[in-house]
Amino acid sequence: MAIFSRLTGNAKVLICCLCVSLSAQAEVTLTVTENSRLIEQTQLSAPYYILPTSAMRKVNGVIGAEYNSYLSGQLMTYTWEMIPGVSAKMAHDKALEELLTLDAKVIYQCHGRPCGSSNQWANQVFHQSRLYGLDSEQSYAALKQDTTNGPNYYALYSTERGNRKVYLHLEMIQGMDN
Repeated sequence: MAIFSRLTGNAKVLICCLCVSLSAQAEVTLTVTENSRLIEQTQLSAPYYILPTSAMRKVNGVIGAEYNSYLSGQLMTYTWEMIPGVSAKMAHDKALEELLTLDAKVIYQCHGRPCGSSNQWANQVFHQSRLYGLDSEQSYAALKQDTTNGPNYYALYSTERGNRKVYLHLEMIQGMDN
């Protein structure tokens, strides 16, 4: 009997995790990515997540964002390669518009060279070298969405590489402790 109750308890935990995972994935479905290719998707616990809330600058000899929010929670990341004909700015603007319709509020945003180095965004912030593109063709937005389960935070980044490929990257952090 004890084994049966453990199994049903474990099954309940598994079903709850699956439901949370599916609901989280449903929340980040963006119409701008409908015909695009999902390159990478991850979900993991993030006990220490840094959400940049300023551009990349050289501060005290180190390149990074001058202002950050320090968070922890469940992190979901998505990277799409956009279909030809969709610019980085268009993809970013449409994705941002969709997030704003979900009552997310912009904490910080930038476009082009004022964002700083695309190399830093790609490699130091998002840890994806494929996001390294033209500084003039990048866009970034940090957003906060208040929900009944606590706040969700989003990091939205788009870029166009020298080979004309356009990428849209979204990170969603749920279950915040900050």
